[in-house]
Order: sequence, then structure tokens, then C-alpha cells
Amino acid sequence: MAKLGWHQAVKMMLKNVVKVSTLGNGYGSGVIVATPKNAPGNCCVLTAYHVIKKAEETGATIEIEIAESHEKIILPSLARTIFTAKDRDQALVIFNATMGLGDASRFKLLSVNRHYVPGVEFGWLGYPVLEIAQNTPCFLHGRVSAYLDDAEAYLVDGFSIHGVSGGPVFCCEENGDLVLAGIVTNYFPNQITIPNSGTQSWPGLAMFRTVNPLMKLYAQENKEKPQQLPPITATSGK
Repeated sequence: MAKLGWHQAVKMMLKNVVKVSTLGNGYGSGVIVATPKNAPGNCCVLTAYHVIKKAEETGATIEIEIAESHEKIILPSLARTIFTAKDRDQALVIFNATMGLGDASRFKLLSVNRHYVPGVEFGWLGYPVLEIAQNTPCFLHGRVSAYLDDAEAYLVDGFSIHGVSGGPVFCCEENGDLVLAGIVTNYFPNQITIPNSGTQSWPGLAMFRTVNPLMKLYAQENKEKPQQLPPITATSGK
């Protein structure tokens, strides 16, 4: 199979992209992934921990909006479970939907011991906090600058602005596979102090956390199947 073009990869990945809002506390992005074994629900959204931190701490309602259909899933605290890896800035929001959401078979996950090398091109999708694009997932891309072994994360020469955090980071491999390489977690601007002008931020590097360590951690810590969550029905966002 030939390598996918970015337009093809975006079309495939968009079926799984979601906007993740903590009501009253802003929004970020996320991606529907295969539900981990022994999860209490049938749907799982991977996002950045800081996107849902307030919801975990206060029990605030989480809203999941599907990019492709604009359907919305409203998740009060009793209708979801949140599994976090705070040191990795990652979280899984798990719930029980009455309908199928996304199609996680459209992409693959890397094996735990594999990672991409500098020079490999990544694409990522998310909802930037921009007045003209708050409800439009945007595509960005860049190349791996370095892989950080200790952090199990990539530094990438691309942008991550507010709202894109938690969005999927993916790679089009030569064999035609679409691979979910990680999620957007951080952006480190190049802070430059200019005499008489103060500190200014210039383009820097984004950091994307790999996915599989989180999924492996869930499997290790959730060996017994928890109680089922109540079913949730999507509402039309149109």
C-alpha cells in the first residue's frame, strides 16, 4: 500500500477527533482510541490531563463534541471515569455510549519499545482558541527534532497553541499505515529578552507525549473489570 498523503490522513483521523470541554473552564482537544481491556465503558477519549484537570478535581461536567458529526456527549461526574497519568499530562475519559463513536481501526499504535527518529514528519489536529476557528479542527505539521527517552516524548519543530492540547499526533508510514504517535501536551516558546523591550516569545518547539505508556499503565492498574457506567446518548450539535 502506498504512503498516505496528508489530506488522506487528515480525513481518516478526523473521524476520531473530538473537542473536549470542561463546562465553565475552557476546552481542549482529544482523540477516540480503542477502549482498554477491563474499562467500565465502551468509549474512550484520550486527551491532555490539563484539559480535564478541573473536571477531575471538582466533578464538573465534561462535554465531548465529535468533529465529524458535531454530536455532543454530556458527561456529568457519575457518567464517566477518568484515568490519569499526571506526570505525563495525559488522561483517558471513559464512558458508556449508546452508539458507536469514531473508528479506532483507522490507525495503529506503536509498540511500547518503538519510537520515531529525528527528521520524521508528524501531523496533528486540534481546536485552536481562535475567534474564527473555535469550532473547526485545524491541521498542523512539523518534523521530529528529538526523542526524549526519559520523558518518552518528542520535541517537534511545530506549533501547539491553546485549544490544540490533547489532539492526536500522527505519522504516515511508508507502508501505508496511519500511526497515532502521541498527543499534543506542551509548547516551549523561545523566550528572548530584548533591551528596553522586555521578554518576547519567538517560535520554539512543541512536545508530544507518546501514547502506549499510558495504555500500558491502565492495563497494569485496572486488572479487574469495574462497575459499568450508565449509557449516554449523543445530542445533535447542529
